Amino acid sequence: MTKYFNNPHDILEATSLVKRFTEYVKIHTTSDEHSESSPSTERQFDLARKLVRELHELGLSDAQVDEHCYVTATLPENTKGRATVGLIAHLDTSPAAPGEGVTPLFHEKYDGSTIRLKDNVSISPEDTPDLTACMGDTIITSDGTTLLGADDKAGIAEIISVLEYFKDHPDLPHPKIRVAFTPDEETGRGTAKFPMETFGADVAFTVDGTFDGEINVETFNADSAYVTITGVSTHPGTAKGKLVNALRYMSKLIERLPAEKSPECTEGREGFIHPIEVNGDASKCKCHLILRDFEERPLAEFGRIVREIAEGLQKEEPRLKIDVEIKRRYSNMIQFLRKKPEITNRLSEAVRLAGVEPIIKPIRGGTDGANLTKMGLPCPNIFSGGMNYHGPTECVSTRSMGLVVCVLLNLLTLYANSQQG
Repeated sequence: MTKYFNNPHDILEATSLVKRFTEYVKIHTTSDEHSESSPSTERQFDLARKLVRELHELGLSDAQVDEHCYVTATLPENTKGRATVGLIAHLDTSPAAPGEGVTPLFHEKYDGSTIRLKDNVSISPEDTPDLTACMGDTIITSDGTTLLGADDKAGIAEIISVLEYFKDHPDLPHPKIRVAFTPDEETGRGTAKFPMETFGADVAFTVDGTFDGEINVETFNADSAYVTITGVSTHPGTAKGKLVNALRYMSKLIERLPAEKSPECTEGREGFIHPIEVNGDASKCKCHLILRDFEERPLAEFGRIVREIAEGLQKEEPRLKIDVEIKRRYSNMIQFLRKKPEITNRLSEAVRLAGVEPIIKPIRGGTDGANLTKMGLPCPNIFSGGMNYHGPTECVSTRSMGLVVCVLLNLLTLYANSQQG
């Protein structure tokens, strides 16, 4: 009789899931979007090398990390299932909040009250509605001075715990499993050097989502716009009629962006234009904007809006030099995954078997899976149990992490029992 998994507490007792997670979050792996190297930060190797050692201990003898910080490994199949299944999570944490010196705190038997941390940081059910489903759980947070790193070290710990479970239960059927831990996902370059030719999976799943039951088969289409304004520099004491201040015109450009298309004014399937960084001085200034939408046509319209505003400023002040460059970051994976509905159906069934109704939700962001899917490796995203990513209120339920392991074990069992790949 086929065994499926629906008790996360059994998983917590049977594996080192929580212990591994708390070890991982203490390792500083923040990526750097300004770096041109691959990986963007050498510190990501610290976690990568630790994971290679752990994978060897779990019997994955080919575990290795390459020169670009991609960790890969193989668990050979013990069944006749035809598919090779990939499990993927990312090593780096977001540069949006401090990631060094993480101190994980345990809040046992959560009672529904506000969790109070250092620096007046608090996490309440009003601000974090998913906490209402965590009554009695153990909640892990940082101390409030850093992010926690559940994005995506929870995903890493969950994948490692799946492998640990198979090692301890060798008779449990599973297909060939390929594991990959990637650098630089938070900078949008997590797949830039991905070893696609040697990875060899037929289908893969990123474990990089949020809370119970959520699976993602649709992401934003994502562009980055870079606007560079070069003015005319001169001594401010004799600047009248001569100075053209690049900073002042960049502020005009940002002010003219449609406010109703900002992230703080949009939700659901609405896209946005979001200036995220400005660098420079009065003589030359550069702004990085991110453009997001689920559909290609409105995304192209956002690019047109940015160019039109830049052209308007150029007409107002001909002495300015304004350059606009737009680059694609990732594409909505639904256009590829809808051609293979059996992948989503099987993932949904794995969630149901874990005792949770799947929530198929478009993600207002992206994952490594978006680019991998475009590159030919179908790769939906699975929840990892965390909340409030990219900031000091980030937290995770240990029960939810155990539930993720249940889903992954169910998913691999379904693939092991399938003759259709």
